[in-house]
Amino acid sequence: MPTGNRQKEIVGIALIALLLPFSGCNSRPETPHTDQLVQSAEPTNSHLRVRAPAVAGLFYPAEEPVLSRMVDGLLEGAPAHHIPHLKGLVCPHAGYPYSGPTAAIAYKTLIGREVQTVVILGPSHYAAFQGASVPNVDAYQTPLGTVLVSEKAQQLVKTSPFVLEPRCMVQRPQWWQQSSKPAPAAGEDTPDTWEHSVEVQVPFLQKTLNHFKILPVVFGEVDPEQAAKVLAGVIDDKTIIVASSDLSHYHPYDEAEELDHRCVKAVCDMNIDEMKTQEACGKAPILTLMYLAREKGWKAQLLDYRNSGDTSGDKTHGVVGYSAIAFYEPVP
Repeated sequence: MPTGNRQKEIVGIALIALLLPFSGCNSRPETPHTDQLVQSAEPTNSHLRVRAPAVAGLFYPAEEPVLSRMVDGLLEGAPAHHIPHLKGLVCPHAGYPYSGPTAAIAYKTLIGREVQTVVILGPSHYAAFQGASVPNVDAYQTPLGTVLVSEKAQQLVKTSPFVLEPRCMVQRPQWWQQSSKPAPAAGEDTPDTWEHSVEVQVPFLQKTLNHFKILPVVFGEVDPEQAAKVLAGVIDDKTIIVASSDLSHYHPYDEAEELDHRCVKAVCDMNIDEMKTQEACGKAPILTLMYLAREKGWKAQLLDYRNSGDTSGDKTHGVVGYSAIAFYEPVP
């Protein structure tokens, strides 16, 4: 019977073995082809610890003009939803050609709002660890520029389950050698090094908000109710919470629609027990937002649902589901 460090190592390996086959987001159909890769821009401020983009040129264009036109076009084509007192969003995190239209519908609700902090809760796809990891950086970089990390990050990591960039076991995604991001030395990858679930939200935020900061969090093994209680002490009226999640993965089209509709209904009905049984790779971030909503008295409204069969036109293979859901404070 293994003991001590060896036992921990075996447990970690088992966690990765369980995590990675179901992540879906580092394989088809969510990731665009890598033959469009170009180098992304260098950090603009050498005094900041800047998190370089990992999936520029993979999940979204790496050239600033191309990315800018793509996001502008997605936002322009998205229907507008009037959501007073918006508090949070569920947004997908696949490659923009697949989930971009749904993400744009969610992010269009932010235009014109005075938002100072965006908390982005994303699931871990490549790292196995306990807790919710806050990256040890000052800013995130995308081809559209640099976004500062909120000072509230330092407050958040003082309370479990949030932790500052824990050591973890990482299995690099299939595309890591195609990434423009320099790879760390062996054993130095962090939960955030290759994670796309947070990163792909940032260009949409850069296009819809002004003068904001982000608080990026990558979820490992987390109790969503505990995370919600901690977040309740950090957020304010100028904070938006984004739960980054795709829905079912690689089921036949009709089956995926049925599964996803049950999942979306559970979220919009605020049925936490039912949501715990649903299929979504960002289930813990969504549940965290739901627990927070229950405490605050917020409601949820579906803005959009579709899947990769709808956006790619190929409904003959397994598809991945995407939803945009708004959480809001009801008007008295």
